[in-house]
Amino acid sequence: MKWIARFSTKIQNQVSLFYTLFCSFIAIILLLVSINAWSYSFFRDRIKDEIIVNSGLNLNTTFANYEKHIKLIRSIMVGYLFSNETELLKNGNPLSHYDIVIKAQNDLQYSLNNSLLYLDNIIYYFKDSRFIIEKDGTRNAETMFNKFYAQSAYTVDFWKKEIESSQSFKIYPSAIFNSLTAFEHKPIGSLMPIMIKNAYDTNFAFIVFMKSSKVFEAFHQSQPESSLMIVDGTHNLVFSSVESELPEEIKGITGSGYTRIKNTYYFYRTSAETGLTYIEIVSDKGLTQQIHRLNLNMLALIILSLFISLAVSYLIAKRFHNPLANMLRSLESYNPIGLQGIKNSRIREFNVLHNTLNNLSRSNQEFHNDLRSKNTLLQQFAYMTRLKKLDGKGSQLHTLIDSNKPYKLVLIQIDFNDKFLTEITNAHQRTFNTYKELIDAHFSSLYTDSLTFQLEKDQILSIIFVENEQEEARSDDLERLVQMLDIDATYGNFTIAPSPIHKHSSDFVETYQNALDLIKQRRLGEGVQIITEWLPQPALLIPTPSEENELTVNLHAGSDAVTIPLADKLLDQLAKAGALAQQFQDFTKDIVNKALKSMYAQNISIHTFSDRGSPYDLLKACHTLEQYKAFLHWFLAQSAAAIREKKSETDVMTKFVMEYVESNFGDDLSLEAISAKLGITGPYLSTYFKEKTGTNFSDYIFTVRMNKSIEMLRDTDLKVQEIASLVGYFTAASFNRVFKRHTGITPSEFRRLNNKN
Repeated sequence: MKWIARFSTKIQNQVSLFYTLFCSFIAIILLLVSINAWSYSFFRDRIKDEIIVNSGLNLNTTFANYEKHIKLIRSIMVGYLFSNETELLKNGNPLSHYDIVIKAQNDLQYSLNNSLLYLDNIIYYFKDSRFIIEKDGTRNAETMFNKFYAQSAYTVDFWKKEIESSQSFKIYPSAIFNSLTAFEHKPIGSLMPIMIKNAYDTNFAFIVFMKSSKVFEAFHQSQPESSLMIVDGTHNLVFSSVESELPEEIKGITGSGYTRIKNTYYFYRTSAETGLTYIEIVSDKGLTQQIHRLNLNMLALIILSLFISLAVSYLIAKRFHNPLANMLRSLESYNPIGLQGIKNSRIREFNVLHNTLNNLSRSNQEFHNDLRSKNTLLQQFAYMTRLKKLDGKGSQLHTLIDSNKPYKLVLIQIDFNDKFLTEITNAHQRTFNTYKELIDAHFSSLYTDSLTFQLEKDQILSIIFVENEQEEARSDDLERLVQMLDIDATYGNFTIAPSPIHKHSSDFVETYQNALDLIKQRRLGEGVQIITEWLPQPALLIPTPSEENELTVNLHAGSDAVTIPLADKLLDQLAKAGALAQQFQDFTKDIVNKALKSMYAQNISIHTFSDRGSPYDLLKACHTLEQYKAFLHWFLAQSAAAIREKKSETDVMTKFVMEYVESNFGDDLSLEAISAKLGITGPYLSTYFKEKTGTNFSDYIFTVRMNKSIEMLRDTDLKVQEIASLVGYFTAASFNRVFKRHTGITPSEFRRLNNKN
């Protein structure tokens, strides 16, 4: 009876504890829910009214900023319009007042340097002479509006028509302008043209390009789900911060106020001075977002209250007996090994800890297996460190080689063909790992101890340890491997280089180097090849000096009718002499380099061949004599066609200078040397070139040389010293210095970064 009474008391205590905690949480939750509901209902209507008031104030501020800025620009340009310098330029030929033109250009640059005006350019436009003065100098109207400020809506004819109108001040719709010169195609940005002129003058006007996006960012405070539009007096859209159109009900609206259409508010205000109507568009989504933020605040309050309630619950729970603390103290007398015999407890925490310790004990074997796997990886790392002669902690790891155990190496190189690489574009490494596992399984089935790992991106190395004479005398290990790889010969080429058995660890690195040398002994042909003996490479005088001179001359002349048969002849001579596959690669690569040098010397880009990829990558895919011939037929024909096309181009004086510079960028390109070829003075050529192109003569030469060097570094294997000589620098040091000033990095760093990409 006493036991029943104690149990009944325990049940009552448990119920009392649960009831106390449960009621506490219910009270807190109800309190938070009531606060959230009251806050939501109280602020919901007020937020909508606040949005309307704030949006109206925001539009008024934007309106005042825009109008004040336009008035300021108008005032400045009126001062320019009625200045003495402008009057002198308008009367007569502007070119006859060279000093005034220079002063006007300086005044423009002074005004444009004021970043608070948000102006991109100011243009003096003389309609009849089509003469323009702008911040960078003088030029004709066609060059200005077709190249430097190109926009399909604002052409030369458009501005000619506008100047002939009777309007003295007009703001035009904002548009994206582009620079479409011979050196760059780039967007200038979103600009809003403004014309200022005398109402009775139909020959001269100022055209101001205002940075519409910058003005918007400076003068308008954006709100969530809002946008700004500006329309002129004829209801044409002058500026819009979003790509959308106004509803028909809003297009003709004037005055000030707001209206609502569907779920969108339209706040508007019209300027009596400029005639522009500013429209602030605010979506109801803004209201939703603000209510969402309110709910987040309420959620934060709920979380804070929950933390407070948890703290209170913790203080209450501490007053009761803590079974978990007693359980942990009781575990101190247990041995984890003896836990296997403990029966399940009615206390849940006991069971959790008991099961956890049992799981830890059972997983001990798994940890040992994982450790053995990691040891294998460490062994591979130690071998790779030793073979690649790297310094570091890896060289201190103990390996089986250190015990002078007999071993031999089998080095296998795998070169996938183009068809297979196309099919496995995203699974190249997975396929390579599959071959590594197959080779590892093959040698593991024949030898008691072997290790296979990937040493390079295209090479697999197997280290085989020989335990007894039977394993040492085994001769069918490679035959079975060849049979296995020969099945996949259609996917790529396999080169196998086995080494003899060695018994001294000191020979390990030398043995590996011998295997690498054997790999290079591969002959022309596809499929599987085993190279067991190193043979001296035949000394070949191919091509002869006369043949090499003939090849170089015809490459430069673009005569593929001579270069292609000569290349076929030289390839046949290599095959007849028994040349190695590597010698075919070196010979063909030398022809590619000679052709590329001829092309760069004549300012021909290698991108002519971009449709099929880099010629160096295509060359690596050649493995037979027919493939080498087919590659050279295509490459020499393409390069010759590009050279012949380049030689047929002609143009006037500016193009002559450009073509001469780009065709002779490695020669003397001084101003005096080129002007002498044209029969004019150097200062005249410099001024003429700057006027026609907008670029200083020396800057153009420097840009051409740097672009050529960047292209050669990215697309060829030419040495830095060779590239420096080709682009007109006598030493690599001077070339490195100017290249780093131009790009921020040295030529070697640039090539390394592009190779990684």
